[in-house]
Amino acid sequence: MPNGARRAARPRPAAGPPRPGAAPGELEIVQRFVNTLDIEAGTDELDSPAALTAWLERQGLGGGPPPAVEQAPRDAADAGVTAADLRRAVALREALRAVLRSHASATAGGASGAVAGSGQAGGELPGIAAALRTRLEVSDEGRVAVVAAGSGAAAALARILLIVAEAGSNGTWSRLKACSAADCQWAFYDRSPTRTGCWCSMRVCGSRSKSRAYRRARRSAS
Repeated sequence: MPNGARRAARPRPAAGPPRPGAAPGELEIVQRFVNTLDIEAGTDELDSPAALTAWLERQGLGGGPPPAVEQAPRDAADAGVTAADLRRAVALREALRAVLRSHASATAGGASGAVAGSGQAGGELPGIAAALRTRLEVSDEGRVAVVAAGSGAAAALARILLIVAEAGSNGTWSRLKACSAADCQWAFYDRSPTRTGCWCSMRVCGSRSKSRAYRRARRSAS
């Protein structure tokens, strides 16, 4: 990176000590991204291009050209968040949710109300990732890093996938899961020593699953 150039702003994880169910560091941004859709409440924080813009900015992922090419002309696709950007963001969110479901499916087993696992959980990710650009950034100290290229929504989504890549390298990715309850699928971080958590809350979703299993057993016995 040339001397005097600004470094790209890093995404902002939540400050303070870890909260129950919250992923560590920047991985919490991926968790919050998946949880922009609240299946149980029927609400979606990404319901328009403007809403996507606002959400990305709140996470520290928003616009601006990359630091090394501030004077270069901006691509038309980077000029603003479009309906196509929104569709791609939603597709990425749901592809990530499918992967998080697969992280929990092995421990959910045949639990009542659980989402069925998929043999190709990440099937949609390659196509989405192929459309997102990255570049190599070299610091003054000679450190080389892969960073998002360009600006706008496409760069923000690339940063989300780079956080996923880093989590895969440091061993935290498999602990980020989607609740096994089909009517929930909330992303949570499994901090259990055995990594066997499959519900975002044992008191709520876990209890509901046990109640369903009990009622099913009673009906079978009658």
